[in-house]
Amino acid sequence: MPKKLEYTKGQRCGKEDNCRSTLYYEENSFQYCKRGHLQEGIPTQQDEDDFGTQGRKTRVRRETKEKVSQIYRGATATELYLQSYQLILWKQCYALVHTTGLPAELETVVKDLWALRLQLLKSKTDATSDEDTMFSSQPQSETETEDKHEGVGRKWKVRGKIMPSLIETLGLCYLGTILLRLPVSIGEMHRWAVREDIPFIRASPLELDQLRKTIHNLSLFYTHHFALVFPPLNAPLLLYKQIRNLSLPITLHLKTLEISRLLLITFAFPLPSFRQQISSLPEIQLICLLIITVKLYHPFDGFTRHVRSLADSAVLTIDWATWVDVQSSHKLHATGEAHVERGSEINVTERDVMNMTGEQLDDYMDWYERTYVDESRVEEKARGLPKQLLDMFPICRTDGSSPTPYNYDQMAVKEQETIDKRLNVVMGKLRLRNVVPDNPEDSAGVHGDSTRIGSFYKRYRKVEDLTPHAKAFHEAVAEAIGVRLESLILAVGQVERSLVKWREAKVKADKEEGDALMENTSDNNA
Repeated sequence: MPKKLEYTKGQRCGKEDNCRSTLYYEENSFQYCKRGHLQEGIPTQQDEDDFGTQGRKTRVRRETKEKVSQIYRGATATELYLQSYQLILWKQCYALVHTTGLPAELETVVKDLWALRLQLLKSKTDATSDEDTMFSSQPQSETETEDKHEGVGRKWKVRGKIMPSLIETLGLCYLGTILLRLPVSIGEMHRWAVREDIPFIRASPLELDQLRKTIHNLSLFYTHHFALVFPPLNAPLLLYKQIRNLSLPITLHLKTLEISRLLLITFAFPLPSFRQQISSLPEIQLICLLIITVKLYHPFDGFTRHVRSLADSAVLTIDWATWVDVQSSHKLHATGEAHVERGSEINVTERDVMNMTGEQLDDYMDWYERTYVDESRVEEKARGLPKQLLDMFPICRTDGSSPTPYNYDQMAVKEQETIDKRLNVVMGKLRLRNVVPDNPEDSAGVHGDSTRIGSFYKRYRKVEDLTPHAKAFHEAVAEAIGVRLESLILAVGQVERSLVKWREAKVKADKEEGDALMENTSDNNA
């Protein structure tokens, strides 16, 4: 029968796993705690030299544990940052493939682009490097002077070893679609991020124009450092998508591409050696040409213009009052008046909250809980959200109901149905223009060239110059491509100046040709 152990009470053991046992037993002249940890340096057999020392307290010096900081610096911090960055990039590619339906090859292309980027950051992960590393989830700030210079053109600054900002993940995904010649617009990538179809908003809010600037700089970066030439924009397919989404006549497709050929625009990505403008980016060029074509064939001024025959492609014109009404009555990304529009939650202000209905508040709090509250961290770690605090201010639905699950495929189907409704209404309200054949005897009369298509072309140099219908159209286009209205007006003006230069050169060439012909005729008569 095993001997029953006799325990004596003492100080806390403090051995492995910070043992809290205070009960001890003796075995073979050594002392052990109740959990079996040997108490070194505390023999239980009394020695002659220890006579008269009973009752003294003997303290065991604990081993000093090295404190591990949760804040990393230097090469370790850089490596951890890049690993986290790469994880986010992979999650975005996964969402683009499995949620939005882009081809699986996108992940491989983006991976190759990221591998090239890492080549310039090797020195940052070297433990012997003395380089300082700055981290930020925000995009690199551009000074006010740089923003102003976009109107007149500016030299691109080479920034090779700066750590990538989070928004560059979206830029890499966009450039991946360009390399695959996919008709994906900047506006689509912006909406996917804002609506959380791909992970981004939780880490960093996304403002208009940020993605456009990032894509522009990234394309120049890869061309400069790696001589990577991106293929031209898939203009025909992307133009078709924009025309359909904006409820415009399909005849504008051919006219827009004709103007691009006149201006020798190939929709190629710019080179770092040239001065950069907003309109240097090929997608911005395409949308500016579409706006110019709309202003030529379907102007906003309400003047009566005529065509030469019923076979003219511009015989039908847009009723802009109907177009504006359709845009407001059939919102593309709306989820109903009783609900908060998906993707707009990040921009909600205190004033907006005060005016929300009960259902809208539920939608907003559902989004907040989904985005910022991680239940797995509640009381799990010291820096987690205390459960008592979460219970004091619950954000879940008090009535016990569950939010309607979001389904991207269903949302995409609804958006296409809305686009079809818009298009049917606008096309059904197209107005027929007057047909006035050419009359050589009345070339300068009432029905002369002054009332033909393209006459009285209006150039808008700032937002304040826009008429109500023109402003509504430009706002819709700016939202579609993810840029500010002011940037769009500036870019259109840049392309219009190119068109003016082309026209002046053509008039000069025609005049010189006419003068040469008259001179040859005079010489022959002589």
